[in-house]
Amino acid sequence: MESAIMPSETAKPSYTNNAALGIAQILLWGGSYFILSVLSKPIMQETGWSYQMVYSALSLALLISGLVLPRIGRIIDAYDKNYILKYAGVTMACGLILMGFSRHFVLYLFSWTIIGISMGMGLYDALFASLGKKYGPGTGKVIVQVTLIASLAPSISWYFLSLMLDTYSWRTVCFIYAAMLLLTIFPLYNFVFRQPGNTHSKRPVVRDTLQGSREILKGQLYYLLLVHFTIGAVVTTGIIVHLIDILSDKSMSMTAVIGTVAFLGPSQAGVRVLELLVSRKSSLLSAVISGIAIMAGILLLSTAPIVAISGVIILGMGNGMRSILRGTLPLEIFGQKQYALIISKLARMPLIAQALTPFITGWLIQQFSVSVFLYIFCTLAFINIILCCIIIKQTKKNGIRI
Repeated sequence: MESAIMPSETAKPSYTNNAALGIAQILLWGGSYFILSVLSKPIMQETGWSYQMVYSALSLALLISGLVLPRIGRIIDAYDKNYILKYAGVTMACGLILMGFSRHFVLYLFSWTIIGISMGMGLYDALFASLGKKYGPGTGKVIVQVTLIASLAPSISWYFLSLMLDTYSWRTVCFIYAAMLLLTIFPLYNFVFRQPGNTHSKRPVVRDTLQGSREILKGQLYYLLLVHFTIGAVVTTGIIVHLIDILSDKSMSMTAVIGTVAFLGPSQAGVRVLELLVSRKSSLLSAVISGIAIMAGILLLSTAPIVAISGVIILGMGNGMRSILRGTLPLEIFGQKQYALIISKLARMPLIAQALTPFITGWLIQQFSVSVFLYIFCTLAFINIILCCIIIKQTKKNGIRI
């Protein structure tokens, strides 16, 4: 059996398009996943809500995005015109405006429910699904370039939000950021995914196509990938969320801790630069390398403080590769047909698990210790490497060459 990838029917990637997508991703990640890192403290000070209450909204948003993604994938797959991505900024802006008006905790949670829907509409999973449909076999390189730019999201968004917070209240910052999203996201995505002629119509769904997608979603490879992605999401989320706690547990000063954590972002971006420079390799091989790097990073973090920086760098490189693999691995295994539906289905459980991880890991550390937490997560990382090996064996068994 030949490679699962089908020939691309459409476009050729361009650096201008990729830059536009990267900028859009920076803005969307900054308005959702990273915004509370800057605004949580003034929100708690003004409202009296606890840390757990404020951050529970982000967990809710992740949960919502995981629940809506399969439906979003179906829409992206079914319609010629990609309007889902275009309106992600409008939806997120509505959520931020509601957040700015939130005087009651229920309204605050509702605003994050809307933000969660927009995260499902506009962040990586919906974007990868759209890129797979547009570029086919050329998607891998596009994903690497876009995620390289988007890896700047924490640094840029934290700096910009902090700058605004020096002058305005957190509520005004929400309104300003919402206005930015309204003015930028639709034009950027419209520029990249513009299509000539009448593209509003829904494409006919062939019975064989539906049957093929059902068979894929019930197949062993699909479930192996689902478990692999879910464990990967849990491991990286748990470690990164508690990275400061892990380093502080080694009696490192806060200055040393912050200096060490600062290596995480550049290492994630650096590995994406390497992906562009080195010759193209199998995504399955990259998945094994990513899994080994993540496990090695956790092992180093569980030892002496002197190797903490090395641990953070290696962990960051493994996680940077993992972000790319979320888009490239399903495409190489299953092909371009039904890619949007498959990738959105594969994203549901990891996002739900990601939403629950901070609560579970927090309890684990509180009840036992940071060391026990690291040993458990190192074991999970090792299981993920074994899963990669099983997936490789299964693809060979099915005659899929990637």
